[in-house]
Amino acid sequence: MEEEFDDFTDEQIEALISRFETAVQEKNSTYFDVEEFEEIIDYYDLNQNNKKMDIAIDTAANIHPYHIHFRIKEAQRLISKKRYNQAIEMLDSLVLIEPNNFMIRQTIAYSYSRMGKHKKAIEKYLETINMGAEAKELWINIAYEYESINQYKKASEYLKMVLEEDAEDEGALYEILFCFEIDNRMEESINFFSKFIDENPYSHVAWFNLGISYSNVDLFEKAIQAYDYTLAIDDKFSSAYFNKANALINLNDFKGAIDNFKETFRYEKADGLTHLYIGQCYENLGDRDSAIKHFFKAIEINDKIVEAYINIALVYFNIENYKKALPFAIDAIKIEPENYDYQYILGDIYAELEEYENAVKIYQNILEYNPSNNEIYFDLAGIYWNINEYDNAFSVLELGIKQSKENYRNFVRYAEFYFEQGDKAMSINYLSIALNTSRIGTLELLDGMQHFMEDADIIELLKEKG
Repeated sequence: MEEEFDDFTDEQIEALISRFETAVQEKNSTYFDVEEFEEIIDYYDLNQNNKKMDIAIDTAANIHPYHIHFRIKEAQRLISKKRYNQAIEMLDSLVLIEPNNFMIRQTIAYSYSRMGKHKKAIEKYLETINMGAEAKELWINIAYEYESINQYKKASEYLKMVLEEDAEDEGALYEILFCFEIDNRMEESINFFSKFIDENPYSHVAWFNLGISYSNVDLFEKAIQAYDYTLAIDDKFSSAYFNKANALINLNDFKGAIDNFKETFRYEKADGLTHLYIGQCYENLGDRDSAIKHFFKAIEINDKIVEAYINIALVYFNIENYKKALPFAIDAIKIEPENYDYQYILGDIYAELEEYENAVKIYQNILEYNPSNNEIYFDLAGIYWNINEYDNAFSVLELGIKQSKENYRNFVRYAEFYFEQGDKAMSINYLSIALNTSRIGTLELLDGMQHFMEDADIIELLKEKG
């Protein structure tokens, strides 16, 4: 055994357990005193042997019927078996015997908590204030109960009391940040941690939480400064490097972000998500080879990180290597088959590979799921046009215009189709509508349509529209 006990050596515990189990097996009436039973019960609890712990508790309660401790243990076992009412009934009877025993009342509170009766649990916890209960433990339990009923402001009040009792309670510091975040009370969070740091300047967790609070309101420079103070106090705090890296990304400092992400590997095992983020930073820096290298590392560590597959697909797509992009997009959809953004990427890859039948199936699936998608009509109509299904191409655009008359892309596509059919008047008409709907968007779309941009009448129209 690795556990150490105050009153018993390891050898004595082993002998005690052996003696108890022999007595149970032989059904004899060997006597064990209160302290021995406490050790026996704790031993089984530590070793998660619930069956033998139940036997020990029952035996202890029979031999020492007036010892409240074992009756409380019985009630706790009933609670673990979800026999809450029975536990409360037993505990209420114990309150009559020892009305100032805070452990009884706190066990009642815990039972109500497990039943989902959190207000009743709070009431019972509060009854123990002047009964010798440890204040810090009491406040944290009440805070958790308020969190369970979504009263995070009230929970944070009790967490502040915990921190007044023990400013080094890291759990309470993280928990109060959670309360601020979930209520979106970021200004209050910044004020609280700033004041807390004034009184506890070497609390690396407080500095870290201040950094998170600044990041949550997009004050990334201040967040980075807070993370730097965190690391000045504890230079092995990997989460601070990680969060600092994310703040640097928001400031477009991708090189600095990479350095900080890599720093986390010095203090904890490399994980797939960090490699994914490093890869995305390299991609933003234009270093595709390094980006792909880290995306592959992410997959090697965790082959369920779907973003790594789709990022590899997009890297190859952007350099027009569609054959290499295809299997990674397929793998991404295997992991997240209902992700329609990933399906769209796969559809685009099929379209570029001129596997139009596959592209049509995917685009139609996306259209069925999300008819308000502004781009799908444009792309699907283009595919139908390429495979000479002109009626379907026009029908798709009609559906798109019914969906939204503000979607300039569909009018541009109409203009393109009529232009290719030689009906320049209709083409100019629809192009004019598109320009009136969104001049900037239409011009950006036309930038990739050379056949339009070289036509004299189209050029004249564009001049006319300014």
